[in-house]
Amino acid sequence: MTKNRYLSNYIPSLHLKTSGTAIFSSPEDFWNSYSPGSYDLIFLDIYIKQANGMDLAAQLREKGDSCALIFVTSSDAFAVASYDVQAAYYLLKPLDTNKLTKVLDSIQIKRVQDTRYIEVICDRTLLRVPVKTILYADTFHNAVQLHTDAGVLRTYLTFQKFEELIHDLPCFLSCYRGCLVNMDRIHKTLEEGFLLDNQETVQIRKRGANAIKKEYLNYLFS
Repeated sequence: MTKNRYLSNYIPSLHLKTSGTAIFSSPEDFWNSYSPGSYDLIFLDIYIKQANGMDLAAQLREKGDSCALIFVTSSDAFAVASYDVQAAYYLLKPLDTNKLTKVLDSIQIKRVQDTRYIEVICDRTLLRVPVKTILYADTFHNAVQLHTDAGVLRTYLTFQKFEELIHDLPCFLSCYRGCLVNMDRIHKTLEEGFLLDNQETVQIRKRGANAIKKEYLNYLFS
């Protein structure tokens, strides 16, 4: 991580002595030094000096901050609510150092994945498309369509060739033949498919639908 900065009320068995680390004892202290994009990873307790860490997390998301959030607390009462603020993990005290190491490794892997891009030719122009901007890919008239945040990009290569481009990226899931969804862009599961974070719905095939949804859940909680 380029900027290792952390917010923690109290994290037992964890020594935060890395360069760039910051520890705050109250939300007020944190906001006094906060600036957007300052932190890659923030540790939060639920109970912080008459405050609620969940409220602080919600405020961060309202400001558009996409930093990774890890709750470290003695209560599991807010575990479900942590999904509303896109928390990366919810850990209970006392911390298991082996588990914490795996958690930090997975966040690092996710950040590396967020920097990945694929190269495709659109209108005779070579484009580098960041993987994190791709919502899903499908086929249309012998072309592969990349549905991205910037719009639809059409590239004339076979779907098999496209699958080869992204074969090492675990975030893509087959919804039906000729359609791959970026699981990092799924907001929630619906009866008929997946609702993406742009409010678009991607259908999944009826046969094997439960297996597809299970694969997404396995990815989500891996």
